[in-house]
Amino acid sequence: MSYEDLLDLSEYPRRHVQKSASPFRYPGGKGFLSGFLATVVDTLPGEEKVYAEPFCGGAGAAVNLLEDGKVASIHLNDADARVYSAWNAMVHETERFLERIASARVDMEEWYEARETLQNMQLNGDYSFEVGYATYFINRTSRSGIVLGSGPIGGYNQTGRWKIDARFYRESMSRRIAWIGENRDRIHLTNEDATVFLARSEARVSLEKTLFFVDPPYVEAGSRLYLNAMSESKHSALADMLNSGRFPHWVLTYDNHPLVHRLYRDFRQRKIQVNYSLKTTRKEREILVQSI
Repeated sequence: MSYEDLLDLSEYPRRHVQKSASPFRYPGGKGFLSGFLATVVDTLPGEEKVYAEPFCGGAGAAVNLLEDGKVASIHLNDADARVYSAWNAMVHETERFLERIASARVDMEEWYEARETLQNMQLNGDYSFEVGYATYFINRTSRSGIVLGSGPIGGYNQTGRWKIDARFYRESMSRRIAWIGENRDRIHLTNEDATVFLARSEARVSLEKTLFFVDPPYVEAGSRLYLNAMSESKHSALADMLNSGRFPHWVLTYDNHPLVHRLYRDFRQRKIQVNYSLKTTRKEREILVQSI
């Protein structure tokens, strides 16, 4: 059975964006759901609870929950090699990453160099520190944090009100990344297709003690916003896995699209309000679906 009431998030604790534990900027990031997700985690049995994201992106909620001690470990997966490389660089080459931030020239020349690195990358599933750093640099210096396609803050001629360094906060960025490096033993990274990640999770974690937070690319605009957009068949394959009952604890967020309503028609569907900042700040209604 499906419902479309509005989930009232005002009753759950909510961090100010400046206190987010994730060093990334993401349009529509789900860090604001941390309080709600913490209450779901609290219902999991036993100790050593785990939180996993098949489409981690900036992993706003994941890192918040880890920092708050709500979970013992987090499993972050992203099929986008750029995002995976950025997380891998921060987690496993922390000092090198911090040194690069400290010495960075935050100007258009550096921005063009980073963009060229990403446009010319040929990883084939391998990790690259340079791609990881370039991904992060572009994320912090481009409009809304979109990695490719949105342009630099302040415009290409730097005539805007805000300049390219407006969101490059070296001190807070470095503090967050240093904390991530200090907790690397509790952060597990993979670069897999989401359905592969879910299937392999059965051998990696105790499913009874794990909450999967699933935030796939939009059905409507996924190809515009994500390198690894999903076809309708992939959206259906993901739904088949979540509908199978193999994963007892999951929360799913999606755009409010008829395909989503159909694929998850047997579960309660609630609307949530998500703030986006692309060319202009706007609010969108998304759908939140929960396994129980």
